[in-house]
Amino acid sequence: MAPDGSHGNDSADAEKAETERLYREVNERIHAVNAQRVLLDLPEDLICECARPECSELINMNALEYQGLRAHSTWFAIAPSEEHFFPEVERIVAKNGHYWVVEKHDQAARIAEQLDPRS
Repeated sequence: MAPDGSHGNDSADAEKAETERLYREVNERIHAVNAQRVLLDLPEDLICECARPECSELINMNALEYQGLRAHSTWFAIAPSEEHFFPEVERIVAKNGHYWVVEKHDQAARIAEQLDPRS
């Protein structure tokens, strides 16, 4: 455990944030293409935005759900499983059968805000 009570270090947190930023960027591009569709309630297959660099799981949400997620620069959509959740840098905001929403905290939140393409 680090002196501040966290379980990670700044380098590991930065690496996780960079992985999540990359997945978010890919999802932004997928959403931009899909947003041209007239019906916003059609589901989109997006990439899990967890911190695991080897993750390639798909999650499903509609465009309105995605817009709500992107309204918060510290929120990420992950596959609905504990293996995608990193409690040392995030907390679970919402769970449903298709995906979970996690919110970064502390240093991870600051990094997510800096790397958000919508900021």
